[in-house]
Amino acid sequence: MSISSKIKQHLPHEELSVKIWKDEKLKPNIREQLLEIADAFIEYLGISIDVLDITLTGSYANYNYTPYSDIDLHIIIDPKSINRDIDLVEEFLKAKKKLFNFRHDIRVLNIEVELFAQDVNAPSVESGIYSIKDDKWLIKPDKFRSSFDKRNVSKKVRYLRKQINMEIDEAKMTRSTTDLDKLIKKINKMRQSGLEKGGEMSDENIIYKVLRSEGDIQKLYDMRDNIFDIDLSL
Repeated sequence: MSISSKIKQHLPHEELSVKIWKDEKLKPNIREQLLEIADAFIEYLGISIDVLDITLTGSYANYNYTPYSDIDLHIIIDPKSINRDIDLVEEFLKAKKKLFNFRHDIRVLNIEVELFAQDVNAPSVESGIYSIKDDKWLIKPDKFRSSFDKRNVSKKVRYLRKQINMEIDEAKMTRSTTDLDKLIKKINKMRQSGLEKGGEMSDENIIYKVLRSEGDIQKLYDMRDNIFDIDLSL
């Protein structure tokens, strides 16, 4: 598929996804299924936690969903209620989340469900948040009134894709992850800056989403992990 076709898939919709929403309310069967999935993840954590809320965020709680979007299911907790060492709690939850999502391919109407334990005090840039626990909007999304610069997005996607491939080829020869890490940081910073200044429809966020949907960003992480494995092997 051409870059132009990929970009068009990220244009905003006029309505929320009819797969999971009806009259701007989560369909009852979808809500029940997501609650069941959340319960399975909570049990998988293997520790006693006080769940403050279970929320749906991301593209499926907004008007910018695409065929590549996940259902972002967040378990809202206060890490301090688990242990005073917040860094330790966060590392534990991240590790559990990665293992759970790696081992299980859970889907709702063929939409992949991505689970995450979220600190209730963490700042959020989400423009749409739905409480599945209470069955109501916490932040109701506005319809996007602006688009993005398709020409600029296409140009930057090509430029970053070339950079990604160059750094991967270089890393194969040098077996160094330094420049891979720098590029990963640069791309993530670009996206975060776009979200903060222009929101979901910023050029930077669309560039990131196109690269992610094409697998370019994952290639960076895969190469970094591969080098790490080689260095520790005999």
